[in-house]
Amino acid sequence: MRGINIKFPINDDTVGGGLLKLNKTTKDALTSNLLLLLLTERGERYYMPNYGTNLLKYIFEPSDDITVNDIRDDLDESVSKYIPNLRITNVSFDWFDKKNNQNINEGTEQLNLKIDFVYNEDAFSETGEIEITF
Repeated sequence: MRGINIKFPINDDTVGGGLLKLNKTTKDALTSNLLLLLLTERGERYYMPNYGTNLLKYIFEPSDDITVNDIRDDLDESVSKYIPNLRITNVSFDWFDKKNNQNINEGTEQLNLKIDFVYNEDAFSETGEIEITF
């Protein structure tokens, strides 16, 4: 079976005999595309300076409703532009203090982000989720 695109994060394909692991399903391909989009900082990609998100800048922002809305707006804008057949249905945030092993409301040391999405392909639609820790 042929692959759709390169699986992200990139790993060697030691079992299949290919150079890199490939995504075999549309859901896996879109999940890799979404993960790559989220982890690319805006301005980082040559010839596409608007590709990516500004998620890293929110790590040290206050964990309040303004920051949450800014993150959601940033995600919606990037996803609708670069992955138009994917729609984000829910974004949940969790700021975590590694030293005390607990969730915190003020100050940010670690941002845990969970994104639920749905994609449509002709008459077919499927949901998925992705979790990222910054």
